[in-house]
Amino acid sequence: MSLRNLLLLPLLALGALGSMQADALCPDGSSFDAGLDFCANEVDVFGPFTGQMVEGCVSYGGGSACTNSYTYPVQGTNIQVLRWSRSFAQNLRGNGDCPAGSVRSATYGNHCYEEVAGAENNIYGNFSQAEVSACQSLSGGTACFTNRWSAGFYLSVKEEMNQQPGVLTNKFGAWLWYIDEQGVNRTHAQLADELAALGVKRIFIKIADGTQNCNLFADACSSTTTDIYKSRGIEPWAWAYNYPNNYSAQADALYYAAQYGYVGFVSDVEVEFNNTTTALHSLFQAFTDARIDAQNNGYTDSSFAIGATTWGNPADQGMNVGIIDQYVDFHMPQTYVEVWGGSYMADPAYWIEVGDCEYRQLGAQKPIWHIVSTEYNQITPAQIEAFMSAAGPNASIWRVPGGSVPQAVWSDWGNLDWERVSFTPGNCSAGNNDLTDRLDDAGDPPPPQVSVPYWNQLDNYYDPYGTCSVTSLAMITDYFGITDPGEVGRTPDYIYERFNGVLQTVSALKSGFNTLAQEAGSAIRNVGKENGTIAELRALASQGTPTIVHGWFTQPGHIMVVTGFDGEYYTVNDPFGKWNLQKWGSYDTSVSGEGQRYPKDAFEYAINDNGTGDDLWIHIFE
Repeated sequence: MSLRNLLLLPLLALGALGSMQADALCPDGSSFDAGLDFCANEVDVFGPFTGQMVEGCVSYGGGSACTNSYTYPVQGTNIQVLRWSRSFAQNLRGNGDCPAGSVRSATYGNHCYEEVAGAENNIYGNFSQAEVSACQSLSGGTACFTNRWSAGFYLSVKEEMNQQPGVLTNKFGAWLWYIDEQGVNRTHAQLADELAALGVKRIFIKIADGTQNCNLFADACSSTTTDIYKSRGIEPWAWAYNYPNNYSAQADALYYAAQYGYVGFVSDVEVEFNNTTTALHSLFQAFTDARIDAQNNGYTDSSFAIGATTWGNPADQGMNVGIIDQYVDFHMPQTYVEVWGGSYMADPAYWIEVGDCEYRQLGAQKPIWHIVSTEYNQITPAQIEAFMSAAGPNASIWRVPGGSVPQAVWSDWGNLDWERVSFTPGNCSAGNNDLTDRLDDAGDPPPPQVSVPYWNQLDNYYDPYGTCSVTSLAMITDYFGITDPGEVGRTPDYIYERFNGVLQTVSALKSGFNTLAQEAGSAIRNVGKENGTIAELRALASQGTPTIVHGWFTQPGHIMVVTGFDGEYYTVNDPFGKWNLQKWGSYDTSVSGEGQRYPKDAFEYAINDNGTGDDLWIHIFE
């Protein structure tokens, strides 16, 4: 989705900004920092902090400052919180997804979970306004205004919320350029967890650029990808940038979107379609035909929606919105007030109304779902809040940080009220706030699959550059419940100590697993062999059955866990990071190896020496 300059419109007097209601419960004068997972201002970070962080503070000589609490108002309620300097807290927090001593847990709403010996386990916010309301209804008192609740109480909160009548609050969405973009640094599963924790309800994933679709965006053409988001309560939508000509070939992207489980499709039409009529008719007729084909072939039904995104000022650009309206179910203007300038950011409600009325004057009768850009990190959370309030419950944000979009945008997103229920529609907005839950239309989302845990060998205490074997084995033993990090600590280090080495050969790795399984009373055994076949691997991976394979991913060889196969790509948990796809190749160790997708040809070439596909060093568990 490229950005275009908006021709300036006459300015009116600026209206007052709406107040921001953030999810996080932060002391006055601070806001939730998604990078830290705590409330912070420019100088201080506010607790509660994890036990491991407090212990670290004490060990560094922090003394009474480690546990002193201070009174701060939070939404009009005075609470006691810890307060540390920003740099000190950041060092003690660590670099993990969650603060030191805690892990993100799907069981606890994708919040950070802390296990506490001999006491109640904890869950850390930020908590949504809906969660806070449920906490208050359970008489949680002032604890409801802190960012740490007991784990048991949190489950009671979720149960209370589930018993309340289901009401759609909004369908706020986020746009993704592509998952492999430098700086995204997340798998789809990791991104889905993070967006779900914020409260994002829709994600728009690029599936095509012109006639280039699944060959260019292989991860997007996968029901595994759409199921990941559905299982977290997020509607997956596909989008494509389109051009004049080759209409039928471009419409294939919509057909694939339906085939792979997306709930709808959005076409991005911009400068190439300015001042055109026939081209717009031809393109959107092709999309309409593709939807009919997908319905006739059983890939989707009448709930599959088509939308179009284009200029926020279509009249100045010569975009025939009235033609588009004949084919689509909704419009998505790129109302990029951040790009247009400070005066536009200061009064987004006015410019949203201007856009709505312009679309109506050009013949648009379908609902209008505005998109706001935060990609330059110039628009403030308060201004984004004002935008979302005026745009309505179908608004969305361009785009997930990565590439040129700074990581600081995550912090801004963390300070938005993703559970907003009140909106301030302006003139010309009839129908814009209607909501449809397309996850319900598509049936209940599939339950989350039990995923293979991930360990990074570079975090191992012993021989971090040579322990791919025990690290891969640790993922499998944790997966089958043969080992439990809560009992043995870091599993790769435990296995290394248990067997006094790295278990590099097939026989050694096989023996190590079977010994641990027998000791744990498990009937599962490692059928390790040196004559496995490509056909075996494909069949097991296609079913989501994990295996361990050895291969020439590096000069000395490397070992990893295979978790899936979609016909074109293997999904793996690579303990060393991201492979460069060359046999005897190298790695980008700055990238997580969890859920990496490697092309079939490159991967199979690295694990097969004789060229006939029947000499694989593979571990099958049965």
